[in-house]
Amino acid sequence: MRILLLRPRPEPETIGLQHVMLVEPLELEVLAAATPARDQVAVVDMVLEKRSLEQILRRYRPQVLGVTGYITNVPAMIRTCRVAKAIDGTITTVAGGVHLEVRPDDLDHPSVDFRVLRNAATVWPVLLEQIRQSGLDGEPPPGVLRPGERCAPDALPPFDFSTPLPDRSTTRSYRERYFYIFHDKVALLKSSYGCPYSCSFCFCREITGHRYHERPLDEVFLELQGIHEREVYIVDDDFLVSVARVEAFLDGLQSRDIHKHYLLYGRADFIARHPTLLERFRDAGLRTVIVGFESFDDEELAGMAKGVDAATNREAVAVLQKLGVQCYATIILQPHWDAAAFKALGDTLVELGIRYVNLQPLTPLPGTGFSVPDDQLVISRSDFARWDLAHVTVRPEHMSVAAYYRQIIDTYTRVLYQPRVLASYLRHPPRSLWRMASGNTRVYRQYLHKMKEAERHG
Repeated sequence: MRILLLRPRPEPETIGLQHVMLVEPLELEVLAAATPARDQVAVVDMVLEKRSLEQILRRYRPQVLGVTGYITNVPAMIRTCRVAKAIDGTITTVAGGVHLEVRPDDLDHPSVDFRVLRNAATVWPVLLEQIRQSGLDGEPPPGVLRPGERCAPDALPPFDFSTPLPDRSTTRSYRERYFYIFHDKVALLKSSYGCPYSCSFCFCREITGHRYHERPLDEVFLELQGIHEREVYIVDDDFLVSVARVEAFLDGLQSRDIHKHYLLYGRADFIARHPTLLERFRDAGLRTVIVGFESFDDEELAGMAKGVDAATNREAVAVLQKLGVQCYATIILQPHWDAAAFKALGDTLVELGIRYVNLQPLTPLPGTGFSVPDDQLVISRSDFARWDLAHVTVRPEHMSVAAYYRQIIDTYTRVLYQPRVLASYLRHPPRSLWRMASGNTRVYRQYLHKMKEAERHG
């Protein structure tokens, strides 16, 4: 069969972080690797494609179309399947992805023939064989739903975290253009699934049913040795969990003579407690750590069940700065903040020398167990494209929505456009500088548009 795996373009309403960070569709590369050898499989990244969806579908003439995405991609995923059916009603459409695994009803649509709720890598070849044998008439494997079907969580199969090594040859034509902020030509590596912590706002634990699974390091090294790119983004929800595992990882890099540059997620408390281990990691290629500080206020941190205090956050910044490892900070902006709270955040970020920050308005993502009443929401729960961790979704308590957007814009400007920060950018290649300048400008314009839109609607 002819199989087409597709990542849809973001919706126009989604604030486009892809302008400053665009990485490979790793989940589709895994599915490509899981596709039986007898089938023809292609991966298309519509984020980078110049051709229209209709042109793509007519070019590849798929018999099976697989599409994946996050909550913001729900409308695009449904539209993709609908367009495919309009072009050729015999195409079998399959939808998956992390949002669907937690909220399958959001993709329940007549144009979506099958929804994969769990264990996509192992279910995929089984589903393809069923389609080959019986089309839409056969019984799909456990964890796969047809339109209109429901499935109780306790009826799903057990989690199976085994996956084949991604088939990165399927994205060969795109790979030169994948990047993450100043990391150019970056590849993704996932060495674990889920997270062992229980922060109240986080979606990660829900995807894996609160389970945490680490891949065998021998398998991770085998994959790493097959990656051609020098820059590797380890997309574990948190790579810095176990001292023993990090040490074993570093031992393996040394014994296998693997030389890469690494970008990864890590918690502040691990960084603060293990500066010597981080120093060794830096010598082995660690260049950047994305740290979810969330706040520099102890009361707010306690309310999010972070298990970290503000002093530890500050200590982590100091450790990374001393080591010369870049720190990309993420902060959760609370609805109760006033102008003074935004100023205090800006003061702290400038004082600590943070050079890149992602400001995320508190977003009660569905499925996390953290929710707010509908009358406190600024954005409808069905307006999927705006649930991007960048829109203001919860009504601010002490200012208008427009004023809240202005505070976000001003804080970004204050932190990212300091003279010393701008000067630090100059050490990066011109291509990266131009891409970041143009990307930041696009995101800035989107925020201005959101602010003016909020002003018009009061």
